[in-house]
Amino acid sequence: MPTQAYRFDANSDVEAWLNKLVGSDSWQTQPWRETEGIFYDTFDWRLYSAGMTLEGRADEGRRHYSLWSLKDEFLIRCLDVEEPGFARDLPEGPLRQQLEPLLKMRRLLPRAVLRNRRKDLALLNSDGKTVLQMAVSVNRRVVDPRGEEKGLPAILRLLPIKGYTSAIRRIGARLDQDPGLQRMPVPPLLEALDALGKRPADYSSKLFLELSPQCTAEQALRAVLLHLLAVIQANLDGTCKDIDSEFLHDLRVAVRRTRSALGQIKGVLPEDDAAPFREGFAWLGSITGPTRDLDVYLLNFADYLQRLPENHRPDLAAFHHFLQQRQTEEQKLLSRQLRSPRCTRLLADWATLLHKESATNSAPPEARRPIREVADRRIWKLFRRCVREGQAISSESPAEALHELRKTCKKLRYLLEFFQSLYPADAITERIKALKGLQDNLGDFNDFEVQSEAMLDFGLQMAQKQQATPATLLAMGMLAESLRHQQFRTRQEFEQRFAAFCSDSNTQQFRRLFGKTKPKGASSP
Repeated sequence: MPTQAYRFDANSDVEAWLNKLVGSDSWQTQPWRETEGIFYDTFDWRLYSAGMTLEGRADEGRRHYSLWSLKDEFLIRCLDVEEPGFARDLPEGPLRQQLEPLLKMRRLLPRAVLRNRRKDLALLNSDGKTVLQMAVSVNRRVVDPRGEEKGLPAILRLLPIKGYTSAIRRIGARLDQDPGLQRMPVPPLLEALDALGKRPADYSSKLFLELSPQCTAEQALRAVLLHLLAVIQANLDGTCKDIDSEFLHDLRVAVRRTRSALGQIKGVLPEDDAAPFREGFAWLGSITGPTRDLDVYLLNFADYLQRLPENHRPDLAAFHHFLQQRQTEEQKLLSRQLRSPRCTRLLADWATLLHKESATNSAPPEARRPIREVADRRIWKLFRRCVREGQAISSESPAEALHELRKTCKKLRYLLEFFQSLYPADAITERIKALKGLQDNLGDFNDFEVQSEAMLDFGLQMAQKQQATPATLLAMGMLAESLRHQQFRTRQEFEQRFAAFCSDSNTQQFRRLFGKTKPKGASSP
């Protein structure tokens, strides 16, 4: 049965109310004590999005963590641990099993801190058994990141005991009739965030903008680029502090999308204004690459171990240590570069440009066109290019041909995501889904090639620095061979994936959605 929470009226004498309650039933009470509760979630609110929150409390030197359902304040799991971080670091058990698939590589972070005085009570039956627990909290304060405190009303929570549902029903019915109490309209987490002026789920790496088909290409492009700039800025601090690998991942994706928008939607921003930023964002993409590559190798390490016979897996320990050292070195360098005047100036100047619309008499030729017209033309053109490039690939084609198609598919995917709100939701979702199937194949093909080559390069570096035994180098060679074999198998799947993407039905849907404004004389794919 779920928890029930009540808020005291601002004028309530909580101590007198408790004395009256204790006299009406057999309640066992504990002394008042100062407590602090911390609500945890990932930076992108994965728990909240799944309808849960993790609350941590310090009690007599121990930290106790409870996973609650936000919908009905139902206690899902609880655990005593030192500090939540990554789900993979939690002790084996139900809580880890529930959180690990949800949180994956994201770290749990404090999202709100509540301080209060708390009294715990237990309702006993005639046999002296506890049938209901109650927690009363007064002097409640929510603490913002700057350390300032904001007061909250006193509350009480009824905590049911399994097998004794009649007790919470009876006491709950009595509290519902109490004029000095009202049911809590929102869970404590949302109450705390509201007091701080925050909104849950205020960040997501997903790109979805509500664009009007009537807005101009310039207005739409600036909206897209401003959204991407906000994502870059939101992830800068977490990337510099290396909180978890997803900060850098989201930052890099936003940079790639920015570069793609500048490259694919030309003639909308003044070229003299946009040109320096193409170079600037290319630099930003290049400096973030080495650290991200090392993050990926570390994230994939469990998979690397599984690719080897069990007796060779311990031989990769030195390689894991090598990757960690390299990641630490590259991360420090990246943090300095992201905090450098060059990066700060790049983002500040970019924000200034995006907030300054072009003068009507000097606007580029595409700037005043309706965005739907521009989006149709650009998406249809890229789709046709994808089909041409894919049809030219045979079993004898070099790997570079697949890499070029992968890059074209990525540009098409970004355009579909930029402007998805301009089209029927179901239709655009299906087109993105069809493209994703091909992209996954091409991306895996590229990744297996890059990683297999990297294993050999890393092995050479470790050998030169005398950081690897012959057994480690042998294991890394076996790993490289396994990755190459997987790349070969992925290449064999390409024809089927591409055929599904350029099927008659998918081509007809692309033409119906985007092909109406194709340039004169353009042939169908």
